[in-house]
This record gives sequence, structure tokens and C-alpha cells, in this order.
Amino acid sequence: MPYLFEILLFLTPFALFFAWRRLAPSLAPRPAMLWLTLAGLGCAMVGLAWYGFSLRSQPHEAYRPAELGPDGRVIQGRSAR
Repeated sequence: MPYLFEILLFLTPFALFFAWRRLAPSLAPRPAMLWLTLAGLGCAMVGLAWYGFSLRSQPHEAYRPAELGPDGRVIQGRSAR
């Protein structure tokens, strides 16, 4: 039951796109809009890959999780070198 809401959130954009295509079949997206969408998705993928590789730790490097300091402030998790 708790996954029902997540499945609904996932399927909502597809349902809206299907309804749009069904109700207005003559309003096709322009080719320029499709190319811009693909370019944006490509930029997002490159950015995600760059972010993932920039925060990578060395193999077999120990990770120290976040903790509370003596003054009550959170000390960020980090790799122990």
C-alpha cells in the first residue's frame, strides 16, 4: 500500500502526456523542441556523471559518517585518510 502513491507519482506524467496526445493530436511538438529537450537531458547526464566522479573516494578508504560535535553542530561525513 505505501508504494501505491509512489507508483501514482511515477505514472502521472505519462498519463498527462497520453491525455494531451489524445485530446489534441494535431498539436505535435516541434522538432526544435525535441532537440532542445535531448540537449538538456544530455547536459543533465554529463553533470550527474561529473558530480559523481568528483566526490568519489579511493578504494578501501574508510568512511566516517556524520556526527554531532561537542558544541552540538553537525560534522559532515567524510573519508578518513
